[in-house]
Amino acid sequence: MIYLDNAATTIHKPDCVVEAVAHAMQNLGNCGRGANGGSLSAARVIYQAREAAAALFHLDSPERVCFTCNSTEALNTAILGLIGPEDHVISTDLEHNSVLRPLYHLMKSGTRVSFLQADPSGNVDVSQIEALIRENTKAVICTHASNVTGNLINIQLVGEIARRHGLLFILDASQTAGSFDINMERDHISVLCFTGHKGLMGPQGTGGLCIAKGVDIRPLKMGGTGVQTNLPDQPSQYPIRLEAGTLTSHGIAGLKQAIEYIQETGIAAIHEKEHELMLRFYQGVKNVDGVKVYGDFFGDRAPIVALNIEGYDSGEIGDILWEDFQIA
Repeated sequence: MIYLDNAATTIHKPDCVVEAVAHAMQNLGNCGRGANGGSLSAARVIYQAREAAAALFHLDSPERVCFTCNSTEALNTAILGLIGPEDHVISTDLEHNSVLRPLYHLMKSGTRVSFLQADPSGNVDVSQIEALIRENTKAVICTHASNVTGNLINIQLVGEIARRHGLLFILDASQTAGSFDINMERDHISVLCFTGHKGLMGPQGTGGLCIAKGVDIRPLKMGGTGVQTNLPDQPSQYPIRLEAGTLTSHGIAGLKQAIEYIQETGIAAIHEKEHELMLRFYQGVKNVDGVKVYGDFFGDRAPIVALNIEGYDSGEIGDILWEDFQIA
């Protein structure tokens, strides 16, 4: 099999990640649900995973790393937990449905949303954000890189504009976490949402939010936390504020190992290799008759190449590639 779907999920995980999940399944109990060895071991591994994620994204408070099942849950938690019916937010044409659908849902209750339009190459000019700011603007919500084209958004400029105007900056790092240097402090990111199964090379069913100090998110879910069970409301402190129910400790153990593998390998080395492979593929297909490639390939970008073949449905092409050539 030739696997060309890493932007959707990495299928070939580092051996150490597979070993960490297998070890966790045989040894870890339920974090926070007892004082036995298995429960305490799970608690230690999960906290070490918080430390690893905080270090990767330059967040100085590991307890403000809250785990979810994926970036969809993380983005829903951030958007629905921070934005209300009286608020105005700014987003872009490049967003995934994990951002768009929560925003459309909020719009039914009165939230106003302005979208930065993309040009024909799929780029957005984030300097135009300032022209869209209103008196009740609360946040800028955007992806770091389009999952369709691979085009990047200048998050340093977005963060600086948000800081200057006192706005929240919610970042969807689904396509860039693990292969781009993302610094929450430098880039003034209020909430960073990530998934474990793409560039982070971790297990499916893992993801989370990294939350800057001073940002208080209303819980999306309420339920068991293993502590303060006498309270009628969800505990207010992070991380249990956003972590109702049993965590996927086996998956988080794998995610911890994956992040440590990335840190040891080096973000710059990973990015260089992915960028080289992406350009090699692009150069090979861009001049093929009938092939239309989408996106801007000048400058840095996520390692994604999206194309169509004239006269064919994309689903049909996908079937042919798999059935006849074992290309995923």
